[in-house]
Amino acid sequence: MNRLTAPGKRLFLSGDEAVARAALEAGVHVVTGYPGNPGGGALAALLPLAARFGLAAEWSVNEKVALEVAAGAAWAGRKSLVTMKMSGLNVLADSLLSIAHSGVNGALVIYAVDDVGVFYGMVEQDSRYYALLASVPLLMPASPEEAYAMTLLAFRASAQTGAPVLLLGTTVVAASQSWIRVAPLKRPAVEEPASFQRDVARFTKAVPQWCREQHAAALARLKQAGALLSEVNGREEPTASAQAPLPRGRNIGVVVAGVSAAYLAEVQARLHAAPPLAVFKLGLIHPLPREELEAFLAPLEAVLVLEELEPLIETQMAALIAEHNLRVHLLGKRSGLLPRVGEYNQAQVARALAALFETAGYRESAAEAQALAAQLSALPEPGGFLAPLPRTLEFCPGCPHRMTYYALKRALQTAGYQPDEVITTGDIGCTILGMHAPLSVCWTEVSMGASLGIAQGLKYAGIERPVLAAMGDSTFFHGGIAGLLNAVQAGVHLTLLLLDNGLTAMTGQQPNPGSWQAGTGPMAKPRADIETIVRGCGVTFVREVNPYELEATVATLREALAFPGVAVVIARAPCTVPGRLLPGQEAPFQIDEARCCAGRGCDELPCYYEVGCPSIVLMPAEEGAKEGLKARSELRVRIDPLSCVACGLCAAACPFKAIRPLAAAESDHNEQKEMASAWPSLLVQE
Repeated sequence: MNRLTAPGKRLFLSGDEAVARAALEAGVHVVTGYPGNPGGGALAALLPLAARFGLAAEWSVNEKVALEVAAGAAWAGRKSLVTMKMSGLNVLADSLLSIAHSGVNGALVIYAVDDVGVFYGMVEQDSRYYALLASVPLLMPASPEEAYAMTLLAFRASAQTGAPVLLLGTTVVAASQSWIRVAPLKRPAVEEPASFQRDVARFTKAVPQWCREQHAAALARLKQAGALLSEVNGREEPTASAQAPLPRGRNIGVVVAGVSAAYLAEVQARLHAAPPLAVFKLGLIHPLPREELEAFLAPLEAVLVLEELEPLIETQMAALIAEHNLRVHLLGKRSGLLPRVGEYNQAQVARALAALFETAGYRESAAEAQALAAQLSALPEPGGFLAPLPRTLEFCPGCPHRMTYYALKRALQTAGYQPDEVITTGDIGCTILGMHAPLSVCWTEVSMGASLGIAQGLKYAGIERPVLAAMGDSTFFHGGIAGLLNAVQAGVHLTLLLLDNGLTAMTGQQPNPGSWQAGTGPMAKPRADIETIVRGCGVTFVREVNPYELEATVATLREALAFPGVAVVIARAPCTVPGRLLPGQEAPFQIDEARCCAGRGCDELPCYYEVGCPSIVLMPAEEGAKEGLKARSELRVRIDPLSCVACGLCAAACPFKAIRPLAAAESDHNEQKEMASAWPSLLVQE
């Protein structure tokens, strides 16, 4: 049973799932988005329910298109939801401003998630500024429960005011789970057929006067929506945790937003001599409730602002204090008390409270808070409970991208280039894992499809050696086609390496426009053929290779590098699943001990140090040898039969032909399990 539709009044849901459940209750009709973490879980949770609830739900080609599809439905009177990670807001920003100024007829909720602390990669950005830029209301939940409640409220406010609403989460809120009290899942009936009336003064931008009127209308909608959404803000009157009377001090308070509210509550619960503390919890970040904040600040002489990343609220509060000539000492990021990088924790909040108490003259309370901060700082970080991994992020066993990059290194080597002489600009997705050793191919990573533009710029700068751009199929559809057209138009000499595995793999193997149709077999009939698109862009040198055919791939890459123009090599093979053998293979590979020269002249161990496959592990040469051996002469290699997919790259790298498929009789599943059970005790961290 789907967790979103499980019976009961309370459901155990993540923040993403809470948004999805609330959207169903609100009567959402269209759900779009682009894969990515954090934030992709909301659409992923709704897709299996699309047929049951009559949803139009899709993974769009990119976030800009996703927003435009959702906006079209909202203009026709329907309720729409768009989901994405924070980077997607950068992609859709152009359309967001235009749509926000026109407003919607149904409802439009944009759910994005900032990766505070950078758990998943990409820029640590504060997306709250987009709400100010686009003049749209911004809600920010502090928990999955609030994500559920705010989603319902966002749909209601958008439907009543015509303003798109931005619901912005963080990784902690999106991924954490909690019990949520939900309403009965009764889908609202669609009362009226979809309709869209022609109104060029509202929905076009060609007349300056209309644009000014649309801007004014957007600001009016923002003010109206702010009044409707202000109920998410909460104010707590000053309370003291002390059992005995405290020395008389000054009135102090805290303004807090997002998950920082949870850290504040946890720290307050551990302080036994805290002075009276007024708390204003913001759920509506834009428009900021200025009148309520002014009333909150008026009796205070010091206030602390807790918000992760940029001092957006703090800066507006400083302006508010100056505007009304309030005598309030403002503490936060601008003084350096709190960081603008990374997520907060309880220790940082305790330290900030200590500074607030000290400012107000509560010295004993400040000392207690400082002691608590020191105690909390001494605790290991969550990652500290795990032993460091003996490897970096890398491709899965048998990944075709590893084959492609290995072939590229061979092609460059045989063409006479040293490893650091040829630049390969990387792109977003699995393909960027080629930046890590032992492949060490990719040099840069900017944004979806940027590798081509960066490569062209390097050639314009005068780089005479070959320059390559590497990107995956989903990235090509998302943002790479324009860069290819530009390179062809400019006539630059560069090579585009398109690694086509048929999926948006890194984010969970979601389909993309080029994914192979279900039921027709692997590689059968893609909906959008990359080669056709590439040729349509004007590229004359287009070659498709199977990366598992190593020598042919090397030869094709050398030919592409020598071509005086834009050359495109499409390395096409399906995404592999660890432990599932490739088509045509009957058994995983194994080391032939009789031929293996590890420790007997083969100190290079190319099967391990050049290939970088996680299925190949290092072991002590002798049973019972001490752990942590460093000399390669003391090591042996083994292949994990449970994760090996029989791609054969290690066999191609071995100069002694000592790696071969496991005999069918030796690949019995029971024996594989016995062999696999020994790996943890035998692994050697290199």
